[in-house]
Amino acid sequence: MAELKERTFIAIKPDGVQRAIIGEVIKRFEMKGFKLVGMKMLHASEDLLMKHYVDLKDRPFFPTLINYMRSGPVVAMVWEGKGVVKTGRVMLGETNPADSKPGTIRGDFCIDVSKNIIHGSDSVESANKEISLWFKDDELVNYTSCAFSWLY
Repeated sequence: MAELKERTFIAIKPDGVQRAIIGEVIKRFEMKGFKLVGMKMLHASEDLLMKHYVDLKDRPFFPTLINYMRSGPVVAMVWEGKGVVKTGRVMLGETNPADSKPGTIRGDFCIDVSKNIIHGSDSVESANKEISLWFKDDELVNYTSCAFSWLY
């Protein structure tokens, strides 16, 4: 049963918020059968973003990335379900939208890698780290979806 409780962190970046893609992202994850257990809209602080992207701090594009992520509101979400990390990454498409297939979020809505509208955790370990950075425990909701028996 633990595998059914796997969680991932998904963030709609400022360009996705500005382009009004929030509902489409939520719809796709809900239609797949994943359960939304946390969501908030915020202006991410520089401190939060520095912690989130610490693995990229030595890359030449790091300052531009931080400025981009601070340019507007972000919608942070936590989704739950069996294989949600791996499946979520497939649903997002490749980091570079030019490499993303039609039907993926980036394949359908993005053109340039510098404006790729969405972030998704790349492993269960990074999901747990990212969730704890962006959410307090009491901001996540535990409940049983009425669709559970129809999915599993």
